[in-house]
Amino acid sequence: MIASIIFDFDGVIADSVNIKTDAFLDLYSEYPISIQKKVKEYHLEHSGISRYKKIYFFQKELVKSDYSEEIIDKLADSFKRIVLEKVIDSNYISGAYEFLDVFHQVIDLHIATGTPQDEIEFITKRKNISHFFKSIHGSPLSKSEIVGNIIKQYKYDKKDILFIGDAMADYIGAKDNSIKFLGRVEKGEHSIFPKEQAVINNLNNLEDYIGN
Repeated sequence: MIASIIFDFDGVIADSVNIKTDAFLDLYSEYPISIQKKVKEYHLEHSGISRYKKIYFFQKELVKSDYSEEIIDKLADSFKRIVLEKVIDSNYISGAYEFLDVFHQVIDLHIATGTPQDEIEFITKRKNISHFFKSIHGSPLSKSEIVGNIIKQYKYDKKDILFIGDAMADYIGAKDNSIKFLGRVEKGEHSIFPKEQAVINNLNNLEDYIGN
């Protein structure tokens, strides 16, 4: 019996992955297309990790420019200004809101996201969904750290927890803590997860999955 579900946010609850992809491209729009392509590829391949780590990589390894804490903070603030309202206004992944609305009453629900802590709290409040969750966690902690802390704080039996995510960071966070994982992959897109990993396209039939 599933006692708790931990959700990633972007791409699992909110249909907001493309918003953040476009925002990173905006940050590096002054650079050649070849650099912008690498920015996009790195962002998508490392979905689920902190924007600060991504910007550090872009500055140091791609554009080979200033990667001081001051510059990274400045770029991260610009990124936040670009995405915040767009994420708040974003649609839900199909079936997500309906599932949360019903099942928060019978299952402990949590969020584990790479979005900064203060920002994910603000977003969920503005989207009026914060009350669905037992806890909401963002960066700077990694997914593995967040999951471990949730298990410890709420004293869950690991066999009764499910992590739903769309990124390898989510998959690793689940595996590092020996809990079940379910991948969310957009219909028609190639799964980034191991071949044997179960995946869903949306949350419309999540009730049936957890029931089994």
